[in-house]
Amino acid sequence: MIEITKNLYQFSVYIPPMDFTIHQYLLASDPAILFAAGTVQQANMILPDIHKILGDRPLKYVFVSHMESDEAAGLFVLQKTWPDLIVICGNLAARELPGYGYTGKIKAVSGKTAMTDAGLDLHFFDYPAEVHGQNGVLCLEKNSGIFYSADLFLRFGNGIGKTMDASWRDEVMAIDAARIPDASQRKNLQDSLLGIRPALAAVGHGFCLKCR
Repeated sequence: MIEITKNLYQFSVYIPPMDFTIHQYLLASDPAILFAAGTVQQANMILPDIHKILGDRPLKYVFVSHMESDEAAGLFVLQKTWPDLIVICGNLAARELPGYGYTGKIKAVSGKTAMTDAGLDLHFFDYPAEVHGQNGVLCLEKNSGIFYSADLFLRFGNGIGKTMDASWRDEVMAIDAARIPDASQRKNLQDSLLGIRPALAAVGHGFCLKCR
């Protein structure tokens, strides 16, 4: 567990044979939100740290960007501890989450929508294609300036606790067909992302981006 920026805690697993890092993030806002549930193993590993950070406060939300084991498989583990947990995800994931054993509350969202809850101000962006050709969502928490980018800015290497300075515009414009194959959908996402200026991109894999 590393506090990567104020109130944002990074939980990570590095896989040397792949030179690949998998991250989850707890934003210890009020209410608190976890970006990516992780695998079953990862969810079990981070439970003690979440309790330590939040104390008596519950984990109210988990944001799931898309249907993949490192995003969603550990949800039922978290639900056992916090039965009133609410998963925020796209429409496809909302239909598929029971396949991971999750039976709790779900709030389905789509791009260009937002939701607020006390200290949270969440804005969502359609995430077309991603690695598996599915429709997902990305999330900006506007009060903190944290943008959870899932696989969009993926980089290989051991990114545990590491950040790199980056031009937000350059990172957005570098999104290519390997990330979003459909050109029109890629341009729509880029146009949407150029309308924001996050302080930090909390990446699913690799190195967090301190944006300028």
